[in-house]
Amino acid sequence: MIFKRLISTTLSGVCAVLLCGTVSGQAIVHDNGSYRAVQTFPCPYANQGVAVDDECFYGISNARITKYSKSGDSLATWKETDPELIRHFDGGIVVDGLLYCSHSNFPEVPMASSIEVFDPVRMEHVKTISLGIEYGSCTWVVPGDGCWYVCFAHYDNNGEKAAGEVIRDASWTQIVQYDLEWHRLQGWILPKKLIEEIRPMSLSGGLFIDGKFYCTGHDARKLYVLEFPPYGMRLRWTGTMDIPFNGQGIAIDSEGFLWGIDRKNKLVIKASPR
Repeated sequence: MIFKRLISTTLSGVCAVLLCGTVSGQAIVHDNGSYRAVQTFPCPYANQGVAVDDECFYGISNARITKYSKSGDSLATWKETDPELIRHFDGGIVVDGLLYCSHSNFPEVPMASSIEVFDPVRMEHVKTISLGIEYGSCTWVVPGDGCWYVCFAHYDNNGEKAAGEVIRDASWTQIVQYDLEWHRLQGWILPKKLIEEIRPMSLSGGLFIDGKFYCTGHDARKLYVLEFPPYGMRLRWTGTMDIPFNGQGIAIDSEGFLWGIDRKNKLVIKASPR
């Protein structure tokens, strides 16, 4: 995979630089406070998240991915009926023409995860990156500068018992950096105040743009901005934006539109900055 520097549009006179792979559907998050819905699409199976590229968007449910045109026409579906193979997709991202979907065995314990890779043109599964029993439930994966970042969630209401009967609750959530061969490089935990904000759940969606993580929880209509610390292992919570969907897996397209889902009303929502 070739990683390159992409230059986005200016915002309030500041030019933002995106360091990532050749990512279809990544541009810039406008840090101006809030996003508003500009278009909605009926999508009965998008109850976990959405991915997007230049031509289509992809509604993601536990074991199904449905491809739609940008006008909302359903084009193709991939699904698996055996829960021993595919149990719980969370979201996805299109990178270098491939759709990477985060996957776990949630709500089972011990938690185990994989990243499932699809050809979005043919809607065929092409590769599995099996992470096994490692750091939690994989909820999102994003490319960085010559690396990958993966969020592993833990939940208060699905706590794992470690040695000595210690419950692994939401505070065990972490973001792990891998190299391109999927070897762990380093990891970060969440700010304590953000953990209290998102309890009893965790971070369900995420983007990595201009050196920052933009994350959603499970229910709140909020986009949390996280930055690397100058030292130590705990990320810094530096901002919060209002968004028109209740957490879950998110995406952003090359025009700067933010995409999310309304799982209650079975909608995919396209949003623009106010």
